[in-house]
Amino acid sequence: MLLRKISDTEDYSLPGSAIKFTIRDIIRLMRAFFILLAIPLSAQPDQEAFQRMLESKQAVTQYLVNRASVITKKAVTELASPQTWEPVRAKRLEEMRDMLGLLPWPARTPLNVRITGTLDKGDYTVEKIVFESMPKIYVTGNLYLPKKHKGKLPAIVYVCGHAYSPHGDKTIYQRHGISFAKNGYVAIILDSIQISETFALHHGVGWQEMPDWYARGYTPAGVEVWNAMRAIDYLETRSEVDKNRIGMTGRSGGAAMSWFTAAVDQRVQAVAPVMGISTYEANVKNNTQRLHCDCMFAINSYMHDMMHQGALIAPKPLLMAHGKKDDLFPVVGYEDFEHRISSLYTGYGKQEFFSNVVVDTGHEDSTFLREKVIRFFDKQFLQKENRNLDMDYSDAPEDQLDVFAGNVPADAMNFRVHETFTTPAVKTYRSASEWQARAAQLLPTLREKVFAGVKAPSTAPQWKVQGKTNGFDVLQWQSEPGILLRGLMRSPTQASGKAAAVLYIASDGDDPQAVQALFYGVSARTKAIQFVVYPRGIGEIGWPKSFAKDTLRNAMHTGQTIDSMRLTDVLSAIAVLRQQPNVDPLRIMILGRGVAGAIGLYAALLDPRIEQVTLLDPPSSHVEGPIFLNVLRHTDITEAAALLAPRRLNFYGRMPAAFERTKNLYALLGLADHVFLTMSLEGPLLGKYDHRFASGL
Repeated sequence: MLLRKISDTEDYSLPGSAIKFTIRDIIRLMRAFFILLAIPLSAQPDQEAFQRMLESKQAVTQYLVNRASVITKKAVTELASPQTWEPVRAKRLEEMRDMLGLLPWPARTPLNVRITGTLDKGDYTVEKIVFESMPKIYVTGNLYLPKKHKGKLPAIVYVCGHAYSPHGDKTIYQRHGISFAKNGYVAIILDSIQISETFALHHGVGWQEMPDWYARGYTPAGVEVWNAMRAIDYLETRSEVDKNRIGMTGRSGGAAMSWFTAAVDQRVQAVAPVMGISTYEANVKNNTQRLHCDCMFAINSYMHDMMHQGALIAPKPLLMAHGKKDDLFPVVGYEDFEHRISSLYTGYGKQEFFSNVVVDTGHEDSTFLREKVIRFFDKQFLQKENRNLDMDYSDAPEDQLDVFAGNVPADAMNFRVHETFTTPAVKTYRSASEWQARAAQLLPTLREKVFAGVKAPSTAPQWKVQGKTNGFDVLQWQSEPGILLRGLMRSPTQASGKAAAVLYIASDGDDPQAVQALFYGVSARTKAIQFVVYPRGIGEIGWPKSFAKDTLRNAMHTGQTIDSMRLTDVLSAIAVLRQQPNVDPLRIMILGRGVAGAIGLYAALLDPRIEQVTLLDPPSSHVEGPIFLNVLRHTDITEAAALLAPRRLNFYGRMPAAFERTKNLYALLGLADHVFLTMSLEGPLLGKYDHRFASGL
């Protein structure tokens, strides 16, 4: 029998069908089929979950834009005139210092100034200077001094923007020191802490994924401002300097430090920040944070607008400059700032003390702006206008301006300053009365200093059932304007009367099947209501990391963090749960894994009617999360958890060693057994705080 050779390119068709196919087509289909079989169902995209994630991104972005707009508009009202501004000025000054980490002021420890060398440049000299702004925090800089002068001279603190040199960014900006010295000023140029001869961080949140900076209430701006203030302390000791004529200027990051320093240090008599300032309304709308270093901002826990920096300087002489093509500072932002602050200066009768120079460039320095700044200080400090200025300069080789010449002190702690500048030492307590006194002031402090932006719902949220999944009713409600939340609820079929409830705070990846499995331990014999809340951005598919980082930084500008917004969501979920007719409002247990559980713990601290909290694998410190603005200035998780007493705190499966501190604080109150290690979610709901029972599963 002859076998016909089959061609893999020959057309075939099914009987009665016009569809043509080849053997090669069949092979391709079979390959695709087996590939699909190899893909687990969990790896196939959940389009509904993906869509929820996209909608959540859009909602939270618009929420923050709206919130920033409210902050800016409130500032406009507050700064409308000296009559509206002066009554709150002192309070806003104190808040600004607090947001920089400068309340109270750090100790003015000895500067331990050293001059490691001097350059003779003909008509001026350059001294290479180092001082300690705090013990073992070294500040390097160059002091430019005119050789010929009569009497005391005005002095300028020049703070640098981000321009890299291994010898410090002071060497990149030396033309400014030269121009000031050649035109009759003393000028000190300070290295920024990141581009210095001894390294510290500027980009902890933005680049290096250290969101704990926000929990610490830390911004590099605070250290930079303190360094500038200590430089002024030093200038006041110099015989060449008139301490009543001290000015400050800088570009970009140096502009930010000029704004902040002049706002909080009254010794700065005139200031000229060059590129940049804006409003939070413009910044958040344009997402400009992605272009900025963390040093550009205070930790905005009091929800100031950037306009407040100008108002705190007013009515002192203020010159600012901007570029029309500068993406870092939107035109609409600096124009709005100019309009409002100019009006405030007019109210003081000092309109001639304020001006804005706008150039048709991007984020660039120029000889034109350098000259404008010197003429501004001439007018304020020398009462001279339009004199002939010597703007020529010749940069020295960068290594000649190096203060340490590569021999940085071995004890320098600049690289750890973010851990020490605002984070106090851990407190210990020896008696119940000592802890009770601490607890009595700690919770009000947290409400004021950490959770000012967190709002429990003033009225019961309106919720509706959207459908069913895995035996749960799917609920939807609004926790804040524009923020829709999703919850899953299941009630026992045989329950009668009011029942206990467990509120589980979901984490990313918690799909209904996984939650159902977790709840097996509370559904067999108990009659507890099970409720799951997905706070904003949490879902089977969570926010991408880059979006989450952008959101965290924009949230900080509006006095929030992602976790504080989620805390608001949990408080709203508690309100929804309490509305259920079969829920006993005094028998609610909060449950959560990792950071979500710690957020639930704080929800219970803010809501005293929560009966108990159960934590699964909680973080041992806010360094790990949750991130709340300033929380580590005041407490850490293991201390804050003890504020739950006398209510019960349970650990499911294991209790991290760090929480021995919590148990010890409970023990001071005679409540050590109220910190309980449970292997069952059912037990605490039944009121069983031992292990002498069967699960029934």
